[in-house]
Amino acid sequence: MHPETKQACLVKVPSSKKARLCSDQNFEDKFSSLHESIVSRILSHLLTVEAVSTSVLSKSWRNMWTSITELQFDDKIHRDPTDSRFTDFVDRVIGNIGSHPINSFYLRSVNSYDEAFLISWLSEVLKRNLQRLVIICHELDSVNFSPLFPSFGSLVELRLRTKSILDISAPALLPNLKFLSLEDARIFNLSSVSTNLVLNFPVLETFEASYCRCFRTDTVILDSPLLRIFEMFKCTSVHVPNASQVCKIRVLASNLEKITFSGNDSRKILLSFPPSLPEAYLALRRSHWSKKFLSSFTCVKSLGLELSKDFHVLKVPKFRQLVYLHLIYDMTRYFTLTQFLEAAPILEMLSIRDLTSPRSSPTEKLLKELRSEESPDCIRTMLKVLQIRNFKPNRLQTSVLRCVMENAGILGSVILSSPNPITEEAKAQILSYPKASPHASVFFE
Repeated sequence: MHPETKQACLVKVPSSKKARLCSDQNFEDKFSSLHESIVSRILSHLLTVEAVSTSVLSKSWRNMWTSITELQFDDKIHRDPTDSRFTDFVDRVIGNIGSHPINSFYLRSVNSYDEAFLISWLSEVLKRNLQRLVIICHELDSVNFSPLFPSFGSLVELRLRTKSILDISAPALLPNLKFLSLEDARIFNLSSVSTNLVLNFPVLETFEASYCRCFRTDTVILDSPLLRIFEMFKCTSVHVPNASQVCKIRVLASNLEKITFSGNDSRKILLSFPPSLPEAYLALRRSHWSKKFLSSFTCVKSLGLELSKDFHVLKVPKFRQLVYLHLIYDMTRYFTLTQFLEAAPILEMLSIRDLTSPRSSPTEKLLKELRSEESPDCIRTMLKVLQIRNFKPNRLQTSVLRCVMENAGILGSVILSSPNPITEEAKAQILSYPKASPHASVFFE
C-alpha cells in the first residue's frame, strides 16, 4: 500500500465533516505560523483518534499527528469479538508515529482481546522514555506484565486497573515512580533466596492497591521515604511461607501523612507503619480484629473508623495521641463507642455517623444501659466538639447525644448535620437537654 493511502486509512472521516473542518479559510493560516512543537502539544491533548483525524485537513497536516507525545485510546463501544477495528487502529498508530519520546500511554477498553496486542503496544512505547502508563481494561483475561517490569524504570505514574500478573524475583527498583495504583493484581515472589519482597520506590508519593493478592511472601517491604498517602482496599495473601499464614507489610516512609485501609480479615495481613503517622482511615468488616492489628495505628492523632455490624475486637489498644475520632458504626452497639472512647484519653473532637438499619430500633434495655453507663474520662474532661452526621432525632441518637451533653464538662460545640430539615419541636427538645458545660452551643446543619 502506498504510504499516503496507508495514512488515510488510519481514520475515515465523512465528507460532510471534512467539508466542515475545512470551511474556515483562515484555519490553516492560524496554525501555519505555529512551531511544530506547539502543534504537537495541542494535538496531544486530544484523544488519539481525534488527533489522527486532522490528517484530512490538508496535505501539510497529513503527518502532523505523528508528532504527538500523548497517546490516548478510549474504546467505549461494546464490540463483537470478531471486530478488530480498535486493535487495528492502535496497531497502525504505533506503527506510524515518529521516533520521538512518548510521555503518556492511556488505554481504556470495555472489550476483551488477546493480551498479545497489549504487550506488543507497551513493548514499543516503553522504549520511548514513557513516563505515564494507564491501563483500564476490566474485561481482559489476566495480563502478565512481568516481562515488561524491567522497562518500567522511566515511569513516573503507573495505573494498572486490569487483571494482571507481576512476577518479582529480586528487589524491585522503580527510581522515578511517584504514583502507583494496582487493581486486581496477583503479585508473586519468585525469589529463591528470600521470602521477603522488597519494593524500592525512592520517590513514590502515593500508593494504592485494591483487590490484590500476594503469593508466597512472608513480608512485603515498601521502602519509599517520600511516601505521603498509602491506600489498601480488600487485599489478601495466599500461600504465606510462615506458621501464622499472615503476610506482614512494612511501610518505611518517614513522611507518611495518611493511610486508608479496608479489609475483611486481619488474619491475612498485618500492617506496620512509622510511629510518626498522623492520620488513618480504617474500614473493617467481618471477623475478629486483633489488638495487635489496631496497635499499628495507635500513634495517629486523627482516626476514621468504619465498622460493620459484626465487627468485633476483644480489647482496643490505647490511642494515647488521638485527638480526633470519626466513628461510623451501628449505634445500637453502644459498647463499640465506649471501647474506643476509653482507649483515647486526650480525645477532643468526636464525630459519629450511624449505620443502624432503618428497620432496627433500640430496646428499652439498651436505652437504660446507655443512660446508666459511666462516661469515659475523655468525655468528662477533654471533649470539646461533638458532631453527629446524618443526624436523625430518633430515640437512639438523641439518647447518645443527651448522654454526652450531660457529662462533657468542657464541651464547646455540638454540630448536628441532618440530610432532612429538623422540626422546630425536635430542636426545642434538644436545646432543653441538661448541659455539663456552660459553654456548650448546639448548631443544626
